[in-house]
Amino acid sequence: MRKFKKALVVLPLVAMTLLAACGDDSGDSTSDTTAAADTTATADTTAATEETTAPADTAAAAASDPSKGEIPEGGAEVAIAGDVTTWTGKKVGIANLAPVPGAERWSKPLQACIEKNGGTVDYQDVGGDPTKLPALLEGWASAKVDAVFNIGIDMTGQESLIAAFTEAKTPVVIWGAGNPEGVVALDANQEEDGRIIGRYLVEKVGSGQVILVNANNPALQSREKGLKEVLDEAGLELIVVGEALGFSAESAQKSVEAALQANPDAKAVVGGFGSLGVGAAAAVTAAGSSAVVVSMNGDPEEYAAIREGGAFVATVADGHEFGGEAACQIAADMIAGNAAPGTAGKQILATSVLVTADNVPAEGSSEATPRKFYQLP
Repeated sequence: MRKFKKALVVLPLVAMTLLAACGDDSGDSTSDTTAAADTTATADTTAATEETTAPADTAAAAASDPSKGEIPEGGAEVAIAGDVTTWTGKKVGIANLAPVPGAERWSKPLQACIEKNGGTVDYQDVGGDPTKLPALLEGWASAKVDAVFNIGIDMTGQESLIAAFTEAKTPVVIWGAGNPEGVVALDANQEEDGRIIGRYLVEKVGSGQVILVNANNPALQSREKGLKEVLDEAGLELIVVGEALGFSAESAQKSVEAALQANPDAKAVVGGFGSLGVGAAAAVTAAGSSAVVVSMNGDPEEYAAIREGGAFVATVADGHEFGGEAACQIAADMIAGNAAPGTAGKQILATSVLVTADNVPAEGSSEATPRKFYQLP
């Protein structure tokens, strides 16, 4: 029963993508994410390596647990290296899609790494307006910055500017912003996030109905695909509800309230990302339902909901902070004259971690399991 209602307001696709891949505008403080692992000393990262993609170990991959930060089966690990002291005297541009937790969980550790090591950052938040990106890129090209970073703003249509940066040997490193030629594209494996939360639910509830509150967005649809794959195999029924542009907790709460009235015996409710999970939990509590609530993203509001000990019991943290740290190292290594890591043209994906009451971070802290980076065939 899919209930994506038609919306009267049409937003740019990338504006919706920001909310899915980057989190919601919840007002929670994300200042804690800037204090990540010490990036001033990166052992054994100053030497150039001829091959930065490790061969896939089939036996190890088959035995790995993607819910604990391990590489999914078939993935080939990508080594991330770079002497971050290279940033001394360098200037860079960082384009941030919006002041939301998911975006800043990537951009703030990146900015802290560069500035801590002697670089200068021109940090520009476009407030969810992707049409501002071309002017930013043009300005940075004219200023001859040493590197360009972009969190969440679709790079489609920027091929000529990317080519200009490539010709100038200026690294362009992005997260969740597509995968055009000439950039180093980092991201989370959204489909695998859906599989992780799906496996958790199969173990948690066993059988019955599962409600997913979602919205129309590429990242969210990828998560839905992975979730459905696992639930279908286990014989659980998935009921999808939500508004097409319903990215707020309030919208999710209304959708889930209606879904629980129609399906009072549902065993679980899944939020397509942080705010949707929080809204779902409010609906479950108001309805007096015994359904468990889970979500995906790893934003502060999700951790707070888990710590409260109510209906919200788990989320998947997809490594934005580690992605920002990796971007700092990757660009530093490229500025030093080394090639980008991995196989050119393929996204470099960060592993994810299932977070429950057993391992939820303390207030003011981010999920700290070391991430691995990999590429799929």
